[in-house]
Amino acid sequence: MRQFELIDGERKGTKPCAVITCDQARGTFGAKIAEWAGPNDVPVQFSPTVEHGKRKVPARWVNEWVEERIAPPSRQNIGEILRAHGLDHYDSLELLLSNEGRSTQDGFYLREITPGYQKSAQLGEQISRARSATRMTQEELAAKSGVRQETISRIERGNASPSLRTLEALASALGKRLEVRLV
Repeated sequence: MRQFELIDGERKGTKPCAVITCDQARGTFGAKIAEWAGPNDVPVQFSPTVEHGKRKVPARWVNEWVEERIAPPSRQNIGEILRAHGLDHYDSLELLLSNEGRSTQDGFYLREITPGYQKSAQLGEQISRARSATRMTQEELAAKSGVRQETISRIERGNASPSLRTLEALASALGKRLEVRLV
């Protein structure tokens, strides 16, 4: 089972609005909407679920959303499409991921959730909370730590794997100590 964050690329700095799952053995997709997301924060196919106060999107709607983003296997020029995406056989998930799940219909895209990414996201959240608790902006933390603001932003979003030196500088600037453990 593979998992992906669903992100609205048209809204800068937003959190993922859902987690999309794919059971490759069955060829099915599922989706769970984030607790914070409202009907206007998710793809239009998922809005009725949110409007009814539910968070699990029916598989039929998720599969329809995926199918709208990829060429069907019956398409006349499917061989050309597969070659253009570096695929040697039809696989709906791989075809979807070859373009990050993007479509011209909306700004949503997918980012795979890997164990390393989950840890980076958790670390980023910890740094963001610590910074907020001190009422420091990213720019102020950058000036105090010597770490570029852009790097701090990437770390807080879970899009970076900072070195121990960088983490030590951030921890010191935040009045914290860095603790690394092998469990």
